[in-house]
Amino acid sequence: MADPPGRERFIPVCKADLIDDLSNRETVTPIDREAFLRFSRILDSLFHFEFHTQTESLKENYQPFNPDSDTITVRRFSREDRSDHEARLMAAFKEVLNQANYRQITATDLTFAMNRESLFKINLFVDFEDFENQLIFRRGVQSRRIRRKKWLFKEELVDVTVYDRVALIIKYKDESYFKVQKRKDLNFSPGSMIVKLFKNIPKGDLEMLFPNAQVRMKLKDKLLMGGFAVGGGISVILKAGAGLVAMASILWLMSRAVFVGSGEIPTLGPVEISGMVGGVTALAAIGAFLFKQWNSYKNRKIKFMKTLGDNLYFKNLDNNAGVFYHIIADAEEEEFKEALLGYIFLVESETGLTAKALDEAIEGWFKATYGAPIDFEIEDALGKLKRLKLCDSAEIDETGQPVWTAVSLTQACERLDFIWDHFFQMNAPQNG
Repeated sequence: MADPPGRERFIPVCKADLIDDLSNRETVTPIDREAFLRFSRILDSLFHFEFHTQTESLKENYQPFNPDSDTITVRRFSREDRSDHEARLMAAFKEVLNQANYRQITATDLTFAMNRESLFKINLFVDFEDFENQLIFRRGVQSRRIRRKKWLFKEELVDVTVYDRVALIIKYKDESYFKVQKRKDLNFSPGSMIVKLFKNIPKGDLEMLFPNAQVRMKLKDKLLMGGFAVGGGISVILKAGAGLVAMASILWLMSRAVFVGSGEIPTLGPVEISGMVGGVTALAAIGAFLFKQWNSYKNRKIKFMKTLGDNLYFKNLDNNAGVFYHIIADAEEEEFKEALLGYIFLVESETGLTAKALDEAIEGWFKATYGAPIDFEIEDALGKLKRLKLCDSAEIDETGQPVWTAVSLTQACERLDFIWDHFFQMNAPQNG
């Protein structure tokens, strides 16, 4: 049963469409529309420039762990250097994910995934002791009805909870840990760090995203294979039984003659030779049967691995350093959309709005326009507008809550233009 999707902080409308829909409302005059579009362009540019610093920070701190690096460096990172870079990277990545309106997946969610039957009929085991550090975040939740194969040609419809985006970063333990565990043939480099971004991941299949996931056959698969093996084994033994008995009898008589009788190996007649040939043939048949069963098990496991690989191939969006660019772009757009919505609804209010009233106005308009409920980050939006000096709270309402008002569009454009012109003179201009 799928969990009912709740309200998300994520604003599920692209930046261009939001600007277009806000600027084309009936209450917006042509003059205001032009000023609004100018305001939107410069606000977007400011956020883009600000996030450039975070992009560089993520790249720099990922450098000691990047398995895909194609640049030359003469620097040798000590254990302390790597530890410092790891701490800064984890903190910075978590901050950017939060700005992109991702939410951290809890231990409860992971336990749910490990215990729930996979949508793809695959049983996986993940050894979390391999990881020194990990973060896993998701964004966007939907309930979907999916058709899947149940048994032979029969299909069923199941309701599943699906995460639109899942981002994870994993740091493996050092080589010394795996030496103590006597682990060989690892498909990863100890001490390395990987970053992944996926789409459309069922909540019950989160474990398939971990790089050390191991395919394990389900009980019913083992019973099915075991049943065939037992049935086939009985049939082979019954057919080969006479040959094995004959060969065993001959070997017994020969060993008795050697150790108890004359001490010489007796001469075998045609009947004895035929019995020995039958016994060897029986052993070969049993050996071939056992090899077939082992090969069948390996092929079934390979089939499961292929199913897992095929699903991940089409769900993988980006890897390692590329994920940083992807998430930064998401964060940049979310921050812009929050500031834009907060400002435009505030500037259109003649008497100002409390944070609660502004929040309700934005969420109400969004649901009426797009049919999607959101949990708008009102404090975050007001924080950005205050930082840019686009709003202020000079009054208190009867409940003691601040009443927020915004500067006019003309003043807002002048303010943002001043900040842009003075970026390299001061990070937060006090004038203008």
